[in-house]
Amino acid sequence: MKSIFIFLITVFTALTVNYSFAEEVIFTKGTYQEVLNLAKEQNKTVMIDFITDWCKWCVETDRKVYTNQDVSAFANANQINWKIDAEKGEGPELAKKYSVKGFPTIVFVNSDGTEIDRIYGYVPAESFLTIMKDYNAGVNTFGSIQKLLEENPDDPVANYKMAEKITNNGLEGDVTVYLKKTISADPNNEKGYTDDAKFMLAYKNENPEELTLLIKEYPNSEKVKDGYISLASYYAEKEDYKKANEIYSEAFNKFGKNDPDIKQSCGDMLLTKAYKIMKNEKATKKDRKTGIKDLQECITYVKGSVNEASAYYVMSELYFQNKNIKKANECIDKAISIYDKKAYRDQKARINKLEAQK
Repeated sequence: MKSIFIFLITVFTALTVNYSFAEEVIFTKGTYQEVLNLAKEQNKTVMIDFITDWCKWCVETDRKVYTNQDVSAFANANQINWKIDAEKGEGPELAKKYSVKGFPTIVFVNSDGTEIDRIYGYVPAESFLTIMKDYNAGVNTFGSIQKLLEENPDDPVANYKMAEKITNNGLEGDVTVYLKKTISADPNNEKGYTDDAKFMLAYKNENPEELTLLIKEYPNSEKVKDGYISLASYYAEKEDYKKANEIYSEAFNKFGKNDPDIKQSCGDMLLTKAYKIMKNEKATKKDRKTGIKDLQECITYVKGSVNEASAYYVMSELYFQNKNIKKANECIDKAISIYDKKAYRDQKARINKLEAQK
């Protein structure tokens, strides 16, 4: 009995847990090996959240996903959850081990450290919960899809899911092969993935004409919203903002002004557009005023997200470049109140320094 008691004391000393917020995901503290040992003892999977100090979508995941009651309830009951900074301590070595290329990357592993699958980038709470439950059940994982393809290489569903897995998780592999197999194996779309495959293929090939035709051909497809977003993003990247705005307008008309996916994408476009003006040394005062106007619209789309802070930061710099110190100060204060970040504090210091010189 004494040896068991000492063992438990050792475990709980090494692996301290933050129980401050019962409705948030609880992240265990300890080394990688200690976390694996705890997972083995409790017969649970491990969710490893790779983060960095500068990753704003890691902050968004903390705020909007890990605070979701359904997500936290499942994660705390079924997993050992662990955060690691990919640039500190064990982080760089583990990031290399699991081929982490962007942040956040959330890797689900067995107690021996073998990967089950991953979530790459920011995923809203509802989708995050579905994926997390699937991985814990061994469903829709890379390994399970690979096994289906080995058993039936012509299965249109497995081929599409493999293409989707590679795309969503930032994995290496030619998705074209899988998408074309989906289309050829199910030309009449009986399984319901042929239209999705066509949308993905058109976007991968940067074919706006094909995307436009697909939106008309499959108006009720689950991928039609992605089609609109992909098409608008294509024209935004070409800096044809007039065309991009027309497509966003069509998308909002179809899916509603409050659709979160379209709002985020449109907000990203406006933020990127203004950022380019901010970085352009040849930009005029008029250009910067246009950028500020775009950001004011952007904020209506990204309000409540970390991108709202980014919008106020860029707006602050545009006002600063236009010598409107008062507005620059107001905007950077708003950015800091949303997301206290070093770059924003540095901007505040620049503004204060200039004010002090007057």
